[in-house]
Amino acid sequence: MAWLRGLLLLEVVLLIPVVADTLGCFHYGFAFTNPLSNITGNPFNVVSADECQMQCKNTIGCSNFGYYPVSGACYLGHGGVLYAIQGAIAGPKECPSLNPACTALPDPSFPAETPPQTMEAWPGGVQPTPLQCWPRRSDGLPSRCRNQTASVLEDTEDGWPGQCDGMVKIVDLRGGETCQTRCMLTPLCSVWAIESSSDAYGAAVCWHGMLGHNCSHNSNGIRPSRAQRLQHGTYRVLMQTVGVQILGLHNSFGGTVYGDWQEGAKHCKLECRSYLLCQYWQYSRVYGCFLEMPQRSAVGYPLTTTGVFRSVNRNSEAARDIVAGEMIQHNCVGEMSAIPTAAPSAGESQLVVPGISPETQPATAGSAWPWWINMVLFAALCLCLSVIGAAVWMGLEERAKRRARHGGNLRQAWSTPGHGQDPKLHGYSPAAQHGQEATSSFMQNIHMPQMPHFQMPGYGSQGPPPPNMHREAHRQTRGGRYF
Repeated sequence: MAWLRGLLLLEVVLLIPVVADTLGCFHYGFAFTNPLSNITGNPFNVVSADECQMQCKNTIGCSNFGYYPVSGACYLGHGGVLYAIQGAIAGPKECPSLNPACTALPDPSFPAETPPQTMEAWPGGVQPTPLQCWPRRSDGLPSRCRNQTASVLEDTEDGWPGQCDGMVKIVDLRGGETCQTRCMLTPLCSVWAIESSSDAYGAAVCWHGMLGHNCSHNSNGIRPSRAQRLQHGTYRVLMQTVGVQILGLHNSFGGTVYGDWQEGAKHCKLECRSYLLCQYWQYSRVYGCFLEMPQRSAVGYPLTTTGVFRSVNRNSEAARDIVAGEMIQHNCVGEMSAIPTAAPSAGESQLVVPGISPETQPATAGSAWPWWINMVLFAALCLCLSVIGAAVWMGLEERAKRRARHGGNLRQAWSTPGHGQDPKLHGYSPAAQHGQEATSSFMQNIHMPQMPHFQMPGYGSQGPPPPNMHREAHRQTRGGRYF
């Protein structure tokens, strides 16, 4: 029914501000210790993190919650320590209007010796968790930025080798889709490349990398005819990490790949900027580039300088060799940019997308909608609301008339011969239901193109978990990880 589809579309539009209001409020892949034990029914069974937060808000003594999407378990808690655990979503009972995790910087004592001291170094009392300030889909996976999609950091046309490790062949490009545009519309794609040497007939083959790393002539990766490194959204620097060693990082490339350490540090930084799951990068004069790669190893949370589970070393020889490094936070802040955007070094020049004619190329970066388009969209929304309201009212009136004609027995009206009423004509047949499912799947693909074969890695936690963790809920997570 047309009015029902319109109503569903309206619900999606109205839900957008709700998602924006909770940006930075939830911690994906984390939970709090100290669940409440003096209330009946804890944990509760709910269908979403928002409902779990509402349950906490309406419960006396509750200050935070932990939600497990796989099992639906909702734990209400008070105080406690935030720790990494797979498959959990944690948050406070109320979201702040302006979350300091997305805007503030730590004081000079960060990172401190103990977890409580490290947390106190942040204005909000919590060290930001991975991708805390990045928009999410309803299933917890990273969504696309609404204001900026992707910008080009490195390009083979500018002399970048683009011969990267960690690439995956893409074999399901749809009509009108290119290797480049698929990557630009997929937040977890950092590098795209095209080559033809691996195909027996010389046809172009598309490759994507969640983290295309060690992109040099010395790598074992493919040698592309064209490749680009992309940055999705924007980022901000939370801390310089020169002179300290972040434990748990992975060596991306050695210290002899580039002629000097400044050039090596530049490419190391670009690799981390292009990879949404990377918060830390460091460059050593001796050993080269180190990045956070959660699929290889985990960095302890929060950062501490002492103790059994310390994650920062200040006094080692390796720490003295670190000449560049940063802790960064990926976000979606800034002006609207086109798809695709031009490379930063190209100014306002337009980047040609393979397979699209120049007449249909997207506008260059910096262009924006005129104000009157927003007014037209608002007027169209109001018109849709009016039409939907009228359709609902007319449907109710017609139902009341039919009920009056048949003495209030609508079931008899459906079964009376001669009425010509066939449920199959109203979308109740298996074929009609299959068509609805296909339409739903198609809309999901339009909303968020996926990268096949990629697995979301889990951060995990170092050492044994803190006391009072939700063991029962953890057993039900099935190893899932929400970033």
